[in-house]
Amino acid sequence: MTFPNSAIKRNIAILGECMIELSGAPFATQNQNFGGDTLNTAIYLSRLLPKISPSYVTALGVDNYSNAMIDAWQHEGIDCRFVMRENTKLPGMYAIEIDPQGERSFHYWRNDSAAHYMCEHAQFSQIMAQLKAYDLIYLSGISLAILPEHGKIKLIEALVNLKAAGCKIAVDSNYRPRLWNGVTHAKTWLSELYRLADIALVTADDEDLLRDEVNTPAPMIAERLHRLGVEQVVVKLGSKGAMWSQAGQQGFIDGNKIKHVVDTTAAGDSFNAAYLAAWAKDLPMAACCQWGNNLAAQVIQHRGAVIPEQCTQYLTDLMSSNYDDK
Repeated sequence: MTFPNSAIKRNIAILGECMIELSGAPFATQNQNFGGDTLNTAIYLSRLLPKISPSYVTALGVDNYSNAMIDAWQHEGIDCRFVMRENTKLPGMYAIEIDPQGERSFHYWRNDSAAHYMCEHAQFSQIMAQLKAYDLIYLSGISLAILPEHGKIKLIEALVNLKAAGCKIAVDSNYRPRLWNGVTHAKTWLSELYRLADIALVTADDEDLLRDEVNTPAPMIAERLHRLGVEQVVVKLGSKGAMWSQAGQQGFIDGNKIKHVVDTTAAGDSFNAAYLAAWAKDLPMAACCQWGNNLAAQVIQHRGAVIPEQCTQYLTDLMSSNYDDK
């Protein structure tokens, strides 16, 4: 695959939350890691286009866990200058518990985290002003849902200003019912987010869950988002692939055939990363979706949200070898 010679969109910022992850049986030896939907996207985007070095916008504490997280992100090539530090707060935390049948359950401690209060941080307004020089701001519905109501208002106001300054906004709804005060609450705020979005990368199952629907045709989901003002809509369809829609044109990209799916964690997050990497190279939507399918197909063949770097190296080599340094 070859890439256009037009200038690469270099400045991409990703806004969201990352938490400490514990996995294993309670009161036994547990593995420590970190995780978050937007952080997963930032890592995979950085791997595919390492010269971009996407910026991650979040808030952490000044504790050793927070320091270790930043060290790990910087090792992945992520620009951490917009990570706000809060002396009196800690990162959120979640635990993954697996029952004898292999089913996973999640437990969260995030309501008093540093990220919960990021919009109240003294540096938030200054950082948002600096982001006006960026080509793209990416966030998810989780990025909005974790905030208190006044934080949601501040974030939407900041996005309005960024859009007015010429920034493109990309959104994945990542609807998680437990983070919202009911469906009406979620619909109201997510609609506000979609009205600002230039690119929506949504999952059909999430959209059905949000609206208490079943198997809504992807073109209908796309049309609903276009009516809110979204220019590019991608509806992710799991193993069936994805549908893209823009300016009255639509198409389906079949999913990659995978013989053995190990873990679907971060399939959507990685799809988004590869889509945005291809978008940054000015590829058409169909090709962006194919890149998304390719990376997601690799990720679901391994355990965990962030797979070993060597497992995606061939995609990185293919994309980076054609990088336009002009």
